[in-house]
Amino acid sequence: MTNAAVHHDNPIKITVRTLAGHHDKVTVKPDALVSTVTDHEVTHFVDKGQLTAGDYALTLPRRSGDAELDPTATLTSAGVVEDDVLVLVSRKPQSDG
Repeated sequence: MTNAAVHHDNPIKITVRTLAGHHDKVTVKPDALVSTVTDHEVTHFVDKGQLTAGDYALTLPRRSGDAELDPTATLTSAGVVEDDVLVLVSRKPQSDG
């Protein structure tokens, strides 16, 4: 097997962070859906009081153009690789209740 061979079932480590600077280092499967990771991380940050509940998207800042990841894509097909930092951004304007 060569170094060029990629195993899409081997977990990778990524960091997900909020715009406020909170971060969570997680191990995920590359074939996980972006929406699944997004939902998990939103729940994580909301439970810790570091994010308000809402509609969020994951972005990949190193990607040129539209950095927002397709929620129906897998992490691999979205271009996410080991040690990437993904950022949660609100999809809708936040309003003060």
